[in-house]
Amino acid sequence: MIFTPKTSRSICYMFLASILLYCTPEQNFDTPSISTQEPEITGTSIDIQSLLGMLGQELEKEGENAKLIFEDTDNFISGYVVSSDRASNFFKELIIQNKKDNPTAGIRVLVDVNPLFTFYDFGRNVFIPLNGLSIGIENGVPTLGVLDGNTIAPIPSFQTEHTIIRGLEIAEIIPLELSISDFSDQYLHLFIKINNLQFHKNFVQNDNVFSFASEPNDLFDGERIIEDCETQRNTVLSTSTFSDFKGLKLPQNRGSFQGILTKNFLGNRYNLVLNDPNGLLFDTEERCDPQVFECVQEQEGNQIIFEQDFTDFKTSDLGKEGWFNINQTQGKLKYKIGEFANNKYAQITGFRSNEGLYEVWLITPEIDLSTTYSEVLNFDVQAGFDNGNILEVFISTDFVDDVSTANWSKLDVTVPRGPLNAFGDLFPSGAIGLNCVEGTVRIGFRYLGGDPKVTTRYHIDNIKITGN
Repeated sequence: MIFTPKTSRSICYMFLASILLYCTPEQNFDTPSISTQEPEITGTSIDIQSLLGMLGQELEKEGENAKLIFEDTDNFISGYVVSSDRASNFFKELIIQNKKDNPTAGIRVLVDVNPLFTFYDFGRNVFIPLNGLSIGIENGVPTLGVLDGNTIAPIPSFQTEHTIIRGLEIAEIIPLELSISDFSDQYLHLFIKINNLQFHKNFVQNDNVFSFASEPNDLFDGERIIEDCETQRNTVLSTSTFSDFKGLKLPQNRGSFQGILTKNFLGNRYNLVLNDPNGLLFDTEERCDPQVFECVQEQEGNQIIFEQDFTDFKTSDLGKEGWFNINQTQGKLKYKIGEFANNKYAQITGFRSNEGLYEVWLITPEIDLSTTYSEVLNFDVQAGFDNGNILEVFISTDFVDDVSTANWSKLDVTVPRGPLNAFGDLFPSGAIGLNCVEGTVRIGFRYLGGDPKVTTRYHIDNIKITGN
């Protein structure tokens, strides 16, 4: 901040600021007393995994809104702090796992204190007496705190020191190595490591590299798609817009992640969260962008196996005709049927969607290639208002209804670039050989970007597969 040399006005502002700081209830200036002796905890120790099992039983009996309330009990849990709010990427919560090596359970603890790292530092052994606390599902994950109505609320600041008891041990935390395909609720709130990752190329194009969380539509969190080079699966790295490193650019290389596995705010998708940017060690320059699927080029046959030009189509007809129109990031943006000069086409643009991240798929009905040969795919694409090449085309032989569980092979498609402030021309994709594919297939058009950074508009038309 730059101050002008108007002394009297500055003194007045400084006086008002000091009054406001003194009166602001959100600040926590009292530092808890630090003991040099290991705390003596009396009662019955239960493992975090057992605590989660107890919650699971309650959820089974009472439903998803069930809460487990602890009263008149001497039970306590212990574990190791694996989150840190030093870089402001966590806020008023601790992530605690049950072991420093090979952990089997973790939990989120809500605490009305900020910051927490000065007392509950990374690797710190802590003990939590459960009497007076409650556990339930908040934001899709098991959460420990105090009951407020039917919601788990933060432990009040004045209770924190006696509710989350600080041990003397600061352990070396050994991250649990996983791959994205391993993700399940059993690994929630564990400190994990994933090797051989990279950010999707649409987020790290040389002329348009995204930041962690400072793009215009990153309202509370910046969400960036990160890929596993081994399994070809992807997930989302979520970064708070209040973090100290939100403005840093994403690394363009590949490497490893160390941080927490959790879920997004809605609790319907797994997320990765860093304690700080040092959790990304992307030190391998060579990327692992998928190799395109190539068949030996055949001369186009005379038999039309599949054809769609969207004539007489409405957007609502897509599902009726066996198409899938899926927003993988749970947003509202989807493909729709557009029209210009009496010509209809499948259309998509993220412009003004206010979705900072989107992955939207348009997937054809099943196409049977089992009785033909020399199959060739053709279609036309028009790009406009182009601020990034974000359309890719894939083929799958095992898609049913879930994009993430199907195997997809990227097709060698030439997607045209369009002008920045106008529509381009309609270009043919080029004949794409499919003769080395057997059985029933689907073609998927994946649109991957974020508003307003990359929002290129595409029109897809005249999709045709021919063969003999």
